[in-house]
Amino acid sequence: MASLEKVNEALAKLVRVIEPLKPLMKCHMVDYLTANHWETLLPLSIQEGLLNLPREKIYLMPSVALQLDDVEVENKIDEELCLSSVNLSTLLAIIKKHSLHSLGVTTSIDQILDLHGSNKIPVLPMTGIMSEKKSHEVEVMSEVIARLARGFDVNWVMDLGSGKGYLSSSLVLQYGLNVLAMDSSPVNTTSALTRNTKLEKRLQQMKTAEKYQKEGKLVKRGKRKKSKNVLLHKPVLSNDSADGNEHGHGSYIGLTAFITEDTDLLEILKDSLAATKKQDVIDGKKLDTVDNHEGVLNTVENDSKDNNDSSECEMEKREVSNTPLDSKKNEETSLANQNCSPDEHRLGLVGLHTCGNLAASSIRLFISNSKVKFICNVGCCYHLIEEEFYENPFSPKVMSSANAGNNDSLSNKLLEEDQVEDESLSKINRRTEEAEVSSVQQEDTQAAVSFDPLHPSEIPNLSVGFPMSSFLRERKFVLERNTRMLSCQSADRLTEQSYSGLNSLYWRALLQVVLKEKLGDKFNTSQVGRIGSKCKDFNEYLGKALEKLGLDIEVTIEELAEYQRKYINNREKIERFFLLRSTLAPLIEGLILLDRLAFLCEQEDVEAAYLVQLFNPVTSPRCHAVIGVRNK
Repeated sequence: MASLEKVNEALAKLVRVIEPLKPLMKCHMVDYLTANHWETLLPLSIQEGLLNLPREKIYLMPSVALQLDDVEVENKIDEELCLSSVNLSTLLAIIKKHSLHSLGVTTSIDQILDLHGSNKIPVLPMTGIMSEKKSHEVEVMSEVIARLARGFDVNWVMDLGSGKGYLSSSLVLQYGLNVLAMDSSPVNTTSALTRNTKLEKRLQQMKTAEKYQKEGKLVKRGKRKKSKNVLLHKPVLSNDSADGNEHGHGSYIGLTAFITEDTDLLEILKDSLAATKKQDVIDGKKLDTVDNHEGVLNTVENDSKDNNDSSECEMEKREVSNTPLDSKKNEETSLANQNCSPDEHRLGLVGLHTCGNLAASSIRLFISNSKVKFICNVGCCYHLIEEEFYENPFSPKVMSSANAGNNDSLSNKLLEEDQVEDESLSKINRRTEEAEVSSVQQEDTQAAVSFDPLHPSEIPNLSVGFPMSSFLRERKFVLERNTRMLSCQSADRLTEQSYSGLNSLYWRALLQVVLKEKLGDKFNTSQVGRIGSKCKDFNEYLGKALEKLGLDIEVTIEELAEYQRKYINNREKIERFFLLRSTLAPLIEGLILLDRLAFLCEQEDVEAAYLVQLFNPVTSPRCHAVIGVRNK
């Protein structure tokens, strides 16, 4: 565990490095050519260093794996960085010295579990069910949560921002925990229940296969291969492991709810359990909907027959399912817990890639509720965080005010160019799916409301997500949106897999030149999406972009040729600029994570707080968890 003094010391070092780098951090790649970023943001020594790097080495920069000339940086650690006085080697060395690992503020997960968790819990891995990335995340995090839950004798785990429910499913099916899974998307919640049922069947098949293998019996592959009986070729668990791997199923409750720091977790749990029990007393009906958008649970009854006959697509049109995975098993394994009085509940609070402000709200919920014995949170989507000392220029209030003074319709095209990793984009694109069911939701549930994650400031009762610590709040520290967007870059993945979007990067910057020259400053940064991979050259890219933006601009073939001739030398530079800028991403993410850690360390009733790397950063770029525990 890092002490508050040590965390604040690390924050101070990061602030001293980040402040002079802010112009480079908060610039936008779209404006690379129009604002001449290469000349205006990089001193000559760093320009020369970038251009002299062999191409096979430039991709080592983002993860700071590039080994350059030995430089003395120890005396610069406690000094404010002056970008104009350092060369590329020194800059990269300073960045490396300010990584979370180098600052000495992280703790190994083994050390945390030795202090606060139970012994290792053997389970049958859920292989072949999820993507490689999600399998890795769920396997690691579910074990950590399960061992902490046993160590603190927790009887309910609250999974905030549960998404598709993979983590919740693992906790319920593999570890026998009771889980209340909450997500703001009704599409996710209903789909998660369907997915849980499928995963339960799949896991049961895997357990049967494992049992047959251990007994030396033949295992049938399936209906299509009835005539081919084969032995499964997979490691057999030891007798101890096999015995310990049989956990009774826990209970699963799915809930659509928008979580803020004012959310009453115990009240939600109490009402959800009461709603679940009604299944046993409603004759011929199945209670499958719970809605808690405004702190009040509303239920909708649906005929069991209709539910059973519904397709997965049709199920997504309902608000949220609230059904135990297996009523008989649940009665045996968890009714005792369900009958507990609220005073007897011991909760765990978890979140895997909680989006934007939800990470901060989760931490504040942990602080405000003494029944929550531990929190394990992995955040993401830093660009959606609401800052206390910075006004989001894309909030409806700001945009409405700006448009009021400009009657030109082109001003309404002020949009965002989100250059973030896939896990962030998937959560934004989810709004499209939700829009398809919004009309049905409004008919079924009057309380259903829709929140736009791009405009968190418009959400009622939502507090700011940054800064949280007294250290940064006293300084009224600001990152700004583009800086937070940069923190979403996958530095280690860029080094491992190289960058495949050079054409899109260069063409988008060139498109901005065309838009500025043809339309002037009244046309601002505009979102055209990921169309670069579908185009063979800039001419085709320009046509698709203008069509998507709804613009009728005449650009002659001669003008296109002149644009490309004029800026051809910038193609190599923009790639190197982008990779250097990506090198700064871990500094920003580190500051955000340390801010959360410091906030936890400030609380008197928190026994210990930790920052731990849970995942492989190439497989899962948002790989750090913030863990807080109370006295047992």
